[in-house]
Amino acid sequence: MPPAWAGDHAKSRWGYLTGDVRHLTMGMSPDQQIEKLRRAARLSWIPNGLIVLTLVVITLGFMSGLEIFIVVGVFAGLAAIAAREAAPHRRNAIAAIQNGWRSNGDVSIAITRDSTAFDRYVATVRDEPQQAWKFEFTPNNWVSTEGKFKAEIYYLRGVDWPALLITERGILFPAFTPEKLHKSA
Repeated sequence: MPPAWAGDHAKSRWGYLTGDVRHLTMGMSPDQQIEKLRRAARLSWIPNGLIVLTLVVITLGFMSGLEIFIVVGVFAGLAAIAAREAAPHRRNAIAAIQNGWRSNGDVSIAITRDSTAFDRYVATVRDEPQQAWKFEFTPNNWVSTEGKFKAEIYYLRGVDWPALLITERGILFPAFTPEKLHKSA
């Protein structure tokens, strides 16, 4: 959103913007996002690295008596927990690109603002056999909008839910374990 001092219209490199800019499709194309996801496979050491960092920093805190090390260690620990929770879904998305099978379907995207003032992105996916899944995701390198979109849905053997979705605007994969919806949902 343009700053308040810019008035109703703010000039940007995309032209004149007014109000809510979530309708713009800034960022990378889906193909570029897939390539970036493939390159991210090299960073699979990060969750374990954060755990080691947490242990080292907290140990330094106890040994030195400086509380700042403990505080930094706690934050590193929280980051490690979040990274370990998301890592399997990121790995599944990467594997589905090469080894998964594809189905066509629809994805409905809802954006809600929670009490922390951050947007939550929730996708509800329906494939052709009318299986439905609901999961939170983070739109990396693209701006998601609310609505219903056609999607290529990639599944991976041994994973019940969709591992990756590709829409014309961007790619989606679960941030947490998806919830299976009943047929009436």
